Amino acid sequence: MNVRPTLLIVSYHFAPSPLVGAKRFSFLAREFARHGFDVHIIANAINESPHGNDGSLPVVGTVHRVDAPLEVPLKGGGFLRRIANALFRRLLAPVGMEYFWARAATRKALAVARQLPPGIVIATSPPHAAMIAGARIARRLKWPLILDYRDPWSAYDWPQWHRGWFTQWLAARIEGRLVRQSSARVLNTPSMSEWFAESFPQAPATGNFTIPNGFDPAPHTATPPATGKIEIVHAGEIYGSRSLVPLLRAIRELGQRHRARPIHLTTYGALPSAESQRIREAGLESFIEVRPRIPFASLFAQLQRAHVLLAVVSDHMSYSTPYKIYDYMAAGRPILGLAPRDAALHELLAESGAGVCVEPQEIDAIEQALERMLFGPVTQTAAHTRRFHWAHLAHQYLTVIDSLGDVARTGPQEHVAASSPDIRD
Repeated sequence: MNVRPTLLIVSYHFAPSPLVGAKRFSFLAREFARHGFDVHIIANAINESPHGNDGSLPVVGTVHRVDAPLEVPLKGGGFLRRIANALFRRLLAPVGMEYFWARAATRKALAVARQLPPGIVIATSPPHAAMIAGARIARRLKWPLILDYRDPWSAYDWPQWHRGWFTQWLAARIEGRLVRQSSARVLNTPSMSEWFAESFPQAPATGNFTIPNGFDPAPHTATPPATGKIEIVHAGEIYGSRSLVPLLRAIRELGQRHRARPIHLTTYGALPSAESQRIREAGLESFIEVRPRIPFASLFAQLQRAHVLLAVVSDHMSYSTPYKIYDYMAAGRPILGLAPRDAALHELLAESGAGVCVEPQEIDAIEQALERMLFGPVTQTAAHTRRFHWAHLAHQYLTVIDSLGDVARTGPQEHVAASSPDIRD
């Protein structure tokens, strides 16, 4: 019987952090351990979050926390500090403000690896410092490297206001070195995979894989009320080019035809002042309630009680599917997506049967979609979304790991001689 190799995962965010970046490998690490891997995670120190910590996230494997030697942006006020932070933002734009963490993470990982048999390095981004650290670690250890992209780095046509041409060019050069070193790349959506393949044609297509985020199946302990107010729920903040005004207009129009059951939107997360003003100017305040963010366990009950769950994608992030989509799938309620025509969310909702996606400015299309979801025949989505269970996605990841060759197939027992790396930095 082959022994599973060591997995050294570089994930800047990790449980119990509630940030999206913590969730993917908090769950995948648990599944890898179930499959017999010795899992070690190199993560940032636990910092204070305005949203608290998420105790529902699994913590499996050995977690090694490391602080950055220099935390950017610099804390505190003062003219000189503001100038320094502005300079750091410009200088570090190609690699991210967490760049200095990469050096500390590399040293920590190499010290940890002295006690471990050889294995595989998986580095997940953003922040990009995790990939920089992962590449350094894999190169020093001579272990295979998997780059795991939750968001693209340079392989996406970012708008000029988001990333200037020089920053984009330099980021592509830095990322290109890491891609050439990597043995495999895992992308989060098909759209992201297409952008990556176009941007890095030198990376063998056989080493590119698409594995989305996922969810754990959950018992349905709450259901939406059959009478009274109909509630649409949105989890998270509205920012960037996103707006709820077209949806609220559609709710108002639909309500004119279904007066017996008023329709209302509840969002758990702040609205920017400009969006609040747009809603007031349109006279739509009575159709929305803004509530503060709440712990996930409490939020999940609200998701299960909702009639429809809402996700909104910005026009400059069409490659992405919000992580909340998978929480919505776990809740088992139909999903309404508002996204540009070319957004990955259209394909995901259509293929999974979990909901419907329409363009965010098409008020008539939004109204028609809501009418079908709220007043049409009830459809079951659970059978179509099982492929997004973390247990299933971990099996897909095993395919990636097994594609790497001898280390993954034969296990660490035959490679003990390489287990004492040079840890000089």
